[in-house]
Amino acid sequence: MRRKKTSKAAALAASSGARAAIGENGQRHPPGGVRRRDDIGRRVRTHLVVLVIFFGIRWILKAPNLMFTKNGSSDAPPGASNLSILPDMNSLPHFGLQSTFEDFYAANVQPLLDIGLSAFNGTNHDVGEESRVGYQLRQQNARAKHPVVMIPGFVTSGLELWEGAPCAKKHFRQRLWGSASMARTFFSDRECWRKHLALNPQTGMDPPNIRLRSAQGFEAADNFIATYWVWSHIIENLADVGYDGSTMTMMSYDWRMGYEFLEKRDGYFTKLKHTIEAHHSTTGEKVILISHSMGGTVAYYFLQWVVADAKLGGGGGGKHWIERHVHAFINIAGTLLGVPKAIPALLSGELKDTAMLLSQLGELLENYFGKRWRKNLWVTWGSLFGMLPKGGNAIWGVGADLTPTPQNEDSGIESAPAIVWNNVTGRICQSSRSPLENRTPTEGSTNDDIIAIAGLDIPPSRTWSMEETIDHLFKYSNDGRSSIYASMFSTDAKRGWKRKTSSRDKRKHWSDPLATQLPRAPSMSIYCLYGTGIPTERSYYYEVSCDKLGGMSTIDQNETCPDASATEEEAEPPEAPFKIDTDSNDESKSIEYGVRHSDGDGSVPLVSLGYMCQKWSEHKNPHNPSGIKVYTREKIHAAQVSLSDPGRGGPASGEHVDILGNVEMIEDVVRIATGFEVEEKVNKDIVESDLKKIVEAIDQASGA
Repeated sequence: MRRKKTSKAAALAASSGARAAIGENGQRHPPGGVRRRDDIGRRVRTHLVVLVIFFGIRWILKAPNLMFTKNGSSDAPPGASNLSILPDMNSLPHFGLQSTFEDFYAANVQPLLDIGLSAFNGTNHDVGEESRVGYQLRQQNARAKHPVVMIPGFVTSGLELWEGAPCAKKHFRQRLWGSASMARTFFSDRECWRKHLALNPQTGMDPPNIRLRSAQGFEAADNFIATYWVWSHIIENLADVGYDGSTMTMMSYDWRMGYEFLEKRDGYFTKLKHTIEAHHSTTGEKVILISHSMGGTVAYYFLQWVVADAKLGGGGGGKHWIERHVHAFINIAGTLLGVPKAIPALLSGELKDTAMLLSQLGELLENYFGKRWRKNLWVTWGSLFGMLPKGGNAIWGVGADLTPTPQNEDSGIESAPAIVWNNVTGRICQSSRSPLENRTPTEGSTNDDIIAIAGLDIPPSRTWSMEETIDHLFKYSNDGRSSIYASMFSTDAKRGWKRKTSSRDKRKHWSDPLATQLPRAPSMSIYCLYGTGIPTERSYYYEVSCDKLGGMSTIDQNETCPDASATEEEAEPPEAPFKIDTDSNDESKSIEYGVRHSDGDGSVPLVSLGYMCQKWSEHKNPHNPSGIKVYTREKIHAAQVSLSDPGRGGPASGEHVDILGNVEMIEDVVRIATGFEVEEKVNKDIVESDLKKIVEAIDQASGA
C-alpha cells in the first residue's frame, strides 16, 4: 500500500474521476465492482448526523466516503451546493471559549438542530396506494396468509426510560433513543444521557437504579426519528394485502444487550416463542420471521435457543418446534458473520465516518463527544461484541472479497489483515515508563500499561489478523480488563462446531452459523435479501503517536482530570494514543481515509451478507442437515434522488437501511407472506456480485 497526503485538488480530481468511471443518475453497473452512492444524498444525511451528534444515527443513515481532508478543508464535488444552508462548522467558536454552555447551545447547537430536524421530517415517503407493490398485488388477488413477526436491527428501535437518576426523572417513559428530542436531551446534559445509555461494564446488565427498555409495538421501529422511515414501508405494504395488528407483530428489543442477557433480563426469547405459538394457534398457519441487520443474528440465535434443552439455557421447544411453527425466515441485510465496523468502535471509539467528520468539525465535536468518551459507552454494549466478525482468519484473512489490484489481479487473492498499524514517526515508539521490546499490545503488557496506552511500543509497520484483533478486544477493551462478554461469546467456530449440542458451552456459539447447524425443519425456507454495490468497511489503518505514548504512559487511570472543577463523572479518561489514519489512501486497493473497503451494502460486507446463505444452499452441507431450501436474492444498489423522499436512496437502493424501502425487496416479502406466486417469482437465486467466486476462494484456501 502507498501512503500519500491528499491535496484538495487531488482529492477533488479523484472524486470526480471515480464518479465519471461509475456513471451518474443511479444507473446499474456490472456485478463484482463497488459503486459510490449519490453524493448529494449522502452529504445531506451526513450533515444531519452532525446535527444530532449520534454515532448510532450515523450507522443508520450510512453516508460513507465524504471527501474531507485531514486539515479540515472540504473537497465538495459539484452538485453539493445545496449544503450552503448549513453554517460553516469551522467558523463556530471553540467550545471552551463559550462563557456558559447555555450560550454555546443557544448560539450554535439549537439553530443546527432546528434546520436538521426540519430536513429530517422531510423524509416522509408519501406514495399513493396505486404505486405500492402491496396494493398492486392485492389487485391480483394476493391476501394475507402466514402471520408475520418482525425483528428490527441495531439502534433502529426506541429505548424508553422507566427508572433513572434525578437528572433524568423528567424523561420518565420518554425515549432517550429514537425520538426527535433525544439530541436536545444529549446536549442539555451529556453525562446524564451517557449514564443512562450505558450498561454496567462489569455485569452487562442495568446500572444501579437505571432502567431503559425497548419501546413496544409497530411504533418502536416503523420510523426512527419523526418521519425517517425504517419498517413503515413493509408494514404499509403488508397492510395493503390484509395484514393488521392481529396477524403481524413487531418484536423490538434492547439492542444494546448481549443476546443471552436479553433472555435473562427481559425474557425476550421466551416472549418471541410465545408470540409465534399464539399466531400459529389463532390462524392455523405457520409464521414468517422477518429480520433486518443485527435482527438476523438475533433471529438465528433464537432458532438455536428455542430447540435447546431448558437445562442448557434453551427454550425447551424440542427439535421439531421450528418445523411445526415457522414457515420461512426472511433475513434482510443480515449480519450473519458480523461487521468489521464494530472493531474501531470498540478499539478507539471511532467509526470511519466520525474520523472524517472530526477532520471537518475540528475540536467542536471531539471536545464534547470525544473518542474515549464514546468508547467508554460502546464497550458496555454486548451487542457490539456480538457483531464482531465471525469465522476468524479462515473467512476474513483470505482477502478473496477485496477489490483486485494490478499486482494481485492474476491470483485474485491477497492476505487481508484486520488492522495495519502505522507509526507516523518512522521509528519504534518507546514508553517513558520502561523501554520494552518490540511486541504487540496483547503480549506481556502489564495491566497499567494496557489501561494507560493499550497499544504500547508498536513498530513502524505491524499488522493484526482478524483473530489477533478480536482477541485483543475481548481481553483489553474494558480499560485494560477482560470484557464480561468474553465469557458470553466465542469466536472459535472450529471448537464450537466440535462441541455437542448437549454441552452448556454450546450456547456461546448460538449466534455463530459457522459453529452450529440449522434446525431440522425441512419444510422451512430461508431467504437472504440484501443490497450490494456500495463500498463497505473491511479493515483499518491506524496511526500511532509516539508523543502521546510518552505522555499517556505516565497517566494513571485514577488520576484526576486537569480541570479541577470537573466532577468525577465528568472527568475525561486519557485519550488512546492511536486513531484511524485518515492520511492512508490508496485508490487501487479501495483504501480511503484509513479504511479499506470491499463490496457490501455500506454497513455489512458481502462476505457477511451472503457467505452462509451460499453454504447452506449446497447439497448435503453439514450446516444444513435437513436440506432447508435457501435462496439468495441480491439487490444491486441503484441510487435515485426523489423529491418526495429527500436524503434517502430511492426505490432501488441497496443501502443497509434504505433497502427496507426497496420495491423489489418489498415485493419478495409480500409474496412470501401471502404465498402468492412464490415458486414462480421468488424461489430462485439472484446473485450478480462476485459472491460465488468469493465463497469458492475462501473454501479453497481453508481446504473446505
